[in-house]
Amino acid sequence: MIVIKVLSLILWLFAVPFCIGLIPMPWIPEEKRGIGVALAAGYFIMLPLCWLVTVPCILLVKYDSFLVMVRWFTGALALAAAAGIGIGIWSYKKGNPAISIPVLQRRKMGWEEAAGWLVFFGLIFWQLYKAFTLTSFDGDDAEYVAQSLVTWQSNTMYLIKPYTGGTTSLDIRHSLAVLPVWVAYIGRMSGVHPTILNHSVLSFVWIPLAYIVFYQIGRHLLKDKREHLPFFMIIMALLQIFGNVSIYTNETFFLTRTWQGKAVAASFVIPATIWLLLWIFDGKDGGNGRESAGNVKFWSMKDAAGRKYDRETAGIQRGQTAGLWALLALVNMTAGVCTSMVVFLNVVLIGAAAFWLTVAERKFSILVKAGLVCIPNGIYMLLYLFLHA
Repeated sequence: MIVIKVLSLILWLFAVPFCIGLIPMPWIPEEKRGIGVALAAGYFIMLPLCWLVTVPCILLVKYDSFLVMVRWFTGALALAAAAGIGIGIWSYKKGNPAISIPVLQRRKMGWEEAAGWLVFFGLIFWQLYKAFTLTSFDGDDAEYVAQSLVTWQSNTMYLIKPYTGGTTSLDIRHSLAVLPVWVAYIGRMSGVHPTILNHSVLSFVWIPLAYIVFYQIGRHLLKDKREHLPFFMIIMALLQIFGNVSIYTNETFFLTRTWQGKAVAASFVIPATIWLLLWIFDGKDGGNGRESAGNVKFWSMKDAAGRKYDRETAGIQRGQTAGLWALLALVNMTAGVCTSMVVFLNVVLIGAAAFWLTVAERKFSILVKAGLVCIPNGIYMLLYLFLHA
């Protein structure tokens, strides 16, 4: 039974998101495609799908709304995963593989760099070990964890007070941030209790995903000095470990409230926004500049004709930024799944970056594109205000 549950968790938390994450891969620059990027992209698609299915069920279905959500969301995930696999096969046959694997050439990894990576992975293992064995409890768990449990047990969503167990009218304040419902869904599909998911399992999802984002940021910033990348990652890991200088820091949320929507937003969504902005605006809106790949050669799987696709110098092509803008819009939607607070903060972050890039590049189209990807945030805020009226 335990083996079946573990396999179910691997399926729903890793395999399905990875397959879904293959959907946008052909439309982002080839040198930026990777297994970690596909997994992160899968979550940026899966969580907005959860929101699009869950909120109508909350507002329109009176009885057993969670059961209805489970049926529709499972169908949506199945279609999205099938689409990802289909796009991956189609892209491979077209000679534009969805996953590219970087292979280092003409530069052997020095012992300092290898030691740096060993230290970094040791720090990650230590964080995961402590997150699993020294599970902390926070006052907000009375809302986040209890809401997942109530949903899982009662088959209703936001109609029972998590603090007392009594019935109530629809909880409008929390009903648009549906991450606890997603946790309840994973619990229903895997057979694992939502409390165990929150306090023991999800650390193995959100912590690695956060470091995937940090890795992509560091890889971009240190693209000409890749040998320094492990030390950048070590610094990030040490900041997380020793950042508990108050109960309000992002580092405290990262390791002691990992499962809460606020922690996911601060440690995963906002850094992912910065990551995608760096990618999009690398070299004048991603259209004219070229990224120096140094001594890195990108290898892709051979196509049907046996051709091997190699690139000595990796560049961002103008037409390939469409997938990055789409991912940025999905990141904005993911913010709404976690907490309504970051919906507004992400608009401010994207708007500030787009404004200065518009001034620097004298291209008004940058501001237009940034406005378009923030449309989901505007819809979310209008719906929030309408439901509270």
